[in-house]
Amino acid sequence: RRVRVRRAAASAAAALAVAAAQLTVPLLGQEAAAPPGERFDAGRHAFDVGSAGGFTPASYEAGRDVQRILLRPERPGGTLRADGIVEMYPKGGLPPGSGGRPPSGRPAPAVHGHRAYVLAAPVVRPGAVELAWEWKPGAWGYVSLKGPGADDTRAQRVALSVLPAGTFTRPRPTASAPPATTTPRPATTTPSAGEGAAPAAERTERQARP
Repeated sequence: RRVRVRRAAASAAAALAVAAAQLTVPLLGQEAAAPPGERFDAGRHAFDVGSAGGFTPASYEAGRDVQRILLRPERPGGTLRADGIVEMYPKGGLPPGSGGRPPSGRPAPAVHGHRAYVLAAPVVRPGAVELAWEWKPGAWGYVSLKGPGADDTRAQRVALSVLPAGTFTRPRPTASAPPATTTPRPATTTPSAGEGAAPAAERTERQARP
């Protein structure tokens, strides 16, 4: 009876160990794949966006998980009829339409020294021309242009106009230095009208003498 009890206890312990191992492996995998969890400060503009590619910023949404800038044509009524969206994500963040997959596609010229891709399929909105670039390691930005005139060249220019806030800083005013001390030159004395008139009158008088 004792032998059977020991065997049953050993079998139960082995089964528990296998079950624990099966549960631990997925948990470890999920922990390794979990994003770092970086977020932006809500309400704070984390980026400066300039006018480029024929577009200019129209509005800015400063969220924690994404900073979204809406673009409009710089010249309303011109030939460019497209609109644009810039979405900036913190490290580990990606658009919902990406399916959690990092950007891929045709390599594009680097954006401020960082790798960039023209996406084969848009992830921000359907039917758009989209470019993604790694604005810092593990953090991606997306340009989405849609409408007549949208192309990857314009998207590249828009991406180049996006920089972290504070990149464009004005130099602080400095106090002007006092003028250098110089040795004053002796003033040149110019004879007044009275001083010059007396010698002239004497010359006239001498000439008039016989």
